[in-house]
Amino acid sequence: MTKIGFIDLFAGIGGMRLGFEQAAEYLNVETECVLSSEINPDAGLVYEKNFAEFPLGDIRKIEKLPPYQILLAGFPCQSFSYAGKKAGFGDTRGTLFFEMTRLIDIYKPQAFIFENVRGLLTNDQGRTIETIKHEIKSRGYSFDIFLLNSANFDLPQNRLRVYILGVLDSTPKFNLISDLGQKDSHSYHPQQLSLFYPLKKSITVADILEDNPDKKYNCSERFVAALKQRLNGDLSKLHGMRLIDYRGGNSIHSWELGLRGECSAGEIELMNCLILKRRNSQFGK
Repeated sequence: MTKIGFIDLFAGIGGMRLGFEQAAEYLNVETECVLSSEINPDAGLVYEKNFAEFPLGDIRKIEKLPPYQILLAGFPCQSFSYAGKKAGFGDTRGTLFFEMTRLIDIYKPQAFIFENVRGLLTNDQGRTIETIKHEIKSRGYSFDIFLLNSANFDLPQNRLRVYILGVLDSTPKFNLISDLGQKDSHSYHPQQLSLFYPLKKSITVADILEDNPDKKYNCSERFVAALKQRLNGDLSKLHGMRLIDYRGGNSIHSWELGLRGECSAGEIELMNCLILKRRNSQFGK
């Protein structure tokens, strides 16, 4: 059987390659990575330990490619991320997308898999994803876009990611092994709910916890009272929130509950301001 050659761009420590190789092995398809690229040397060292090969460096310096069939690329996401400033193609990291299209022009693969954060779909009021779609179509590729949550594929975390799967000169047909993925893709991809197939139900925290645990594990009355005060008396609002000293609309901070000592309204406001503005350069000088 002829091996399917692939290249691994923005490889990191090799997570995308690992998933691709595992999927291919499951399908009894032989693959071979013919080129990998990662600019971070520390990540490259881990990649080398994982795959016994050190990736090439800066993608912008790659001029020649060996023959290959599939391109993998988890291109830089900071410029599209909800956690970042969402600068999109205005950020130099965002323009690295066009380095991928440059390499596609050098040696057109039969297919590609791109991965990025969900902010890619809404960045610059949708103009970023429209630009990407135009660049893909203009090169003769048909493609599909999915917004999937890793928690629906037996991974113990919620991690929404965009996947763009393209095939040269033909219309791709995809079957994803999950009946829950449709929940995340529905708003962007309403017409293909049938492509998600049932997956065995994952074990949840609710499955593990006892129905009637010992009262010693209950939250203290003081803690519950502090939570009620933070949520204006409605504990039902707690769903989806997290107790963590991190910025974000769904975070409840320790100083808001007085867990490390009582804080006045002014002190709470100051702490919330500090955690929101801590990355501003004016505070780092």
